Amino acid sequence: MNHVPRVLLVSLFAAACGGSTEDAAPESAPQSTSAPPVATVTIVSPIEGSFQEETNVVVVLRSTVLIVPAGDMTPGTGHHHLYLDADLGDPTVPVPADPGRIVHLGDGSNTYTFENVRSGGHRLIAIVADGAHIPLQPLVADTVEFVVE
Repeated sequence: MNHVPRVLLVSLFAAACGGSTEDAAPESAPQSTSAPPVATVTIVSPIEGSFQEETNVVVVLRSTVLIVPAGDMTPGTGHHHLYLDADLGDPTVPVPADPGRIVHLGDGSNTYTFENVRSGGHRLIAIVADGAHIPLQPLVADTVEFVVE
């Protein structure tokens, strides 16, 4: 029986397959399986289900996206938009302006005060859009419902 050293067999097999043993990754090399972090925005205030005694509702936002002023087209950055009792539109076009309902925080701020909000239940949506006001994809948004007494 002809005994060929195992190293020679591996080298011959790799050469036949178009590779070399020097190019092969060690079997113990870890494979990267972690996905890139998901961008988020969080409405810190008002709190989901809260009751607001004031008609001026202060909105505070927190985001994992770097928030910059409108017009800054640096990839991976954006600025906040708020929808008070308004529905999101087509996420592939710029966020519209609708005073008192859809607000652009184009100065890069993370707070806004809606004044004279009527009594009753309300829905607030925060969305992060790029420098041209187009929502980031995948969508970076948060929603809370609250009541003004």
